[in-house]
Amino acid sequence: MGRDAVLEGAQPLDIEQLQLLAQGRSATASPQQLARIEAKGWLETVGGIHLITLTGRTLLERRPFNLG
Repeated sequence: MGRDAVLEGAQPLDIEQLQLLAQGRSATASPQQLARIEAKGWLETVGGIHLITLTGRTLLERRPFNLG
């Protein structure tokens, strides 16, 4: 998967929420915002627990980048 495919559609809020979850903190986004992140394949919710997918981890590891 290329860098562009992972970053496509990434918004600052998406990155912020993934970072919070990666740090073991709770997401602060609305359920609709989290559903959008999940629809992008960066997050999976199982039994009410948010799990960052491999694609989501790749997004976080590709930093720094400019989200215009």
